[in-house]
Amino acid sequence: MSAIPILGVIFAFIIAIVWVAESEHTKREKAKIEATLRSEEMARGYEAGTYSIRDNEEEDLPENLKRVRDRLEEGIVDLKKRINNMDANK
Repeated sequence: MSAIPILGVIFAFIIAIVWVAESEHTKREKAKIEATLRSEEMARGYEAGTYSIRDNEEEDLPENLKRVRDRLEEGIVDLKKRINNMDANK
């Protein structure tokens, strides 16, 4: 009868150790990802930690990003037209 609580304590201890090890591994992986993102930002010429493209520096954007932005703007205009048409038909 006394073996059951002892085994319970042992399993709980093992589970706690595995949980702590996994959380530390996750923290290390997050740090690696953040470092990679920072190095990519610096390689592209952005300020570290910004992850953004400023509107007043549009001439610095690569052509593919300009095209993506243009397509998004066209999509927004199209959606606004559709909403206006739906409102007019009511």
